[in-house]
Amino acid sequence: MGAPVVFGTGPISVDDLVAVSRDDAIVVLDTPALDRIGAGRAIIDRQTTPVGVGAQGSRPHGPRIPGAAGGRAAPRTATLDVSAVEERVVHDRRGGIGLPLSVDRARAVVAARLAGWTRGASGIRLETAVFVAELLNRGVTPVIPSIGSLGDGDETHLASVATLVIGQGEAVLAGERLPAQVALSRVGLAPLDLAVHEGLAFVHHNAYSLGVGALALHRLGALSRLADTTSALSSRAAARSGRGGRGPAFDATVLAGTPSAGTRASGERISELLATPVGPEGARGGGERDGLRLRATPQINGALADEVTAAVLLIEATLGTASEDPLVDQASGVLRTGGLLHGARLARAFDGLRAAIAHTAAAAERRLRRIDGGGADHRGTGHGLAPGRLGQSAADLVAELRVLATPVVTAGVPDEASDDPASFAGTSLRLLERSTALFADVLAVEAIVAADALGPGEHDEWAVGFSVAHAGLRSAIEQELHGQQLVTAALAALGVDRS
Repeated sequence: MGAPVVFGTGPISVDDLVAVSRDDAIVVLDTPALDRIGAGRAIIDRQTTPVGVGAQGSRPHGPRIPGAAGGRAAPRTATLDVSAVEERVVHDRRGGIGLPLSVDRARAVVAARLAGWTRGASGIRLETAVFVAELLNRGVTPVIPSIGSLGDGDETHLASVATLVIGQGEAVLAGERLPAQVALSRVGLAPLDLAVHEGLAFVHHNAYSLGVGALALHRLGALSRLADTTSALSSRAAARSGRGGRGPAFDATVLAGTPSAGTRASGERISELLATPVGPEGARGGGERDGLRLRATPQINGALADEVTAAVLLIEATLGTASEDPLVDQASGVLRTGGLLHGARLARAFDGLRAAIAHTAAAAERRLRRIDGGGADHRGTGHGLAPGRLGQSAADLVAELRVLATPVVTAGVPDEASDDPASFAGTSLRLLERSTALFADVLAVEAIVAADALGPGEHDEWAVGFSVAHAGLRSAIEQELHGQQLVTAALAALGVDRS
């Protein structure tokens, strides 16, 4: 468990969400955030003046709030059981299906919703926000079905969070799936009754797209850097076999001509890994240039890195704003409704990343084919230990990645007459996670093929980072594993968790 993460009025980063979701960092709501949450709630309370009390402590539902009951405006009603009305808002949205999110992904959803509340524009009560922070801090995680978001508010995912808060549904605690009441009791928490407007304050947010999106981008950023390592391995293996892979394409002087920070960083990393040129400038028949699969590696890898950076900035900017609908405007004391929940920018970012992954993976597959195409020389020398048809698996993965690159935002079907066209950002994100997993496997295959071609042992001219990567891969290869076991072992050797 790392240092506590402060959820306040300042910026909340992707790294913050990763720390809370994966590393179980403690969440601290700072005083300015608590004050802002309380001020937003006070506006709701002022607009819900009682005009009568029913037998069960009923109150008027309050302001006319769009979407309070199945997408229709809820009329003012003299005496309603507020808790029952708010539970109806939540239960109406419990339509999610599919396998439950992993614990870290579910925690990311909870953390992203809590982060949104700190802006003070949701109308959530202070005690409810503190309760949800305690869910994270005490390790109680809602069971959240993975499918159901349209990308204009992740309502089905967030309904599962609200359901846990009221003591219904299921939760995971210390790896055990339990009824919500049992899980809460074990950590000393008692369920809450939702107050007026809190149903909407839970479900009207893109917390799934933001939270799980943050985890996906964190992993994809690591893979974009791993692509530089596998590219360096392939370049040296290609040079060793006389199939190209010369160093000048990665030279800082050459790369200074690009406006892309990702390209320059990629070229710098590859150069550091290679340490010394892998072949003379005039090699391969009178100065014939390498193919784009090798020569343009920094440009291809760097373009992916740039898109990841842009998506991270988008998520962090969204986390730092009051993306609520309806929005509690503290300046005027009025609830305002709009289209802030529409996830068009997130959907387009996730769509673009899948296309970038497909392109980067295709280049990796072409590089490994350059080393291992048809009949690899090293297999005839007796030190080729990796399965000879790994390249076919990489090609299979790239074919699927190309299909996954199809944009979702242009293909989404309308939901209801009042809610089309939806962005389907959640769908795009789910496909992005699939693409990311396949991309990791493609890079693992490239690394295995390159390390197999380079053979055992080290060389004095190799950089430390290159030698470490090569040694780890050789250890995996020499276990004579096959298929997915070998791929998983290779990723572990390169410091990447496949999950």
